[in-house]
Amino acid sequence: MLLAIDTSGATSVAVVDDARQPVAHLLDEDPRAHAEHIGPLLERVLADAGRPPIDAVAYGVGPGPFTGLRVGMAAARTAALVLGAIELPVLSHDAVALEAVRRGLAVPFVVVADAKRRERFATVYRGLDAAGTPTRDGEPTVGPETDLPALPHVIGAVDAALLGAVAALRRAAGVPLEQPEARYLRSPDVTLATVRKSVLG
Repeated sequence: MLLAIDTSGATSVAVVDDARQPVAHLLDEDPRAHAEHIGPLLERVLADAGRPPIDAVAYGVGPGPFTGLRVGMAAARTAALVLGAIELPVLSHDAVALEAVRRGLAVPFVVVADAKRRERFATVYRGLDAAGTPTRDGEPTVGPETDLPALPHVIGAVDAALLGAVAALRRAAGVPLEQPEARYLRSPDVTLATVRKSVLG
């Protein structure tokens, strides 16, 4: 069994079985309460799944906002440590891309998400890997909508169950893991103030 977590937008958690099917799935659509809700959601989804043995924890690495990604990734790493499971990082847009392919959309296409400030996160997909999951044409980008490539646009929320399916498919096929670094793509809105040192006379 695999536990999957994504907080690149809403908070989505799921338990996925060995057949890559969701056993339990919960979603909290409040994008400003990741820290408050992630713990109870994880407790509930594991209980709903019957508290099965978990051998892997998949988690989304964005693109997404600074705070949301930090909460989800920290929760996933903590869960992996507590459960004695391996970590499987996945680019969050890969889950949206897999859903699009399963609906019958052919590559190439671009997954697009709201990045606020009148900008869009965008990830271009042009092929399929050995696991049958969409492969990216480079890293995600952030910018105005006018900069988006002239390809079919795919817009959708990240589903942790699909993110878990991506991780499980790639793990079974021996596809290399995603880099575990978060894709913030820009600096956080809030920065720490600089503390001036006083000079003693």
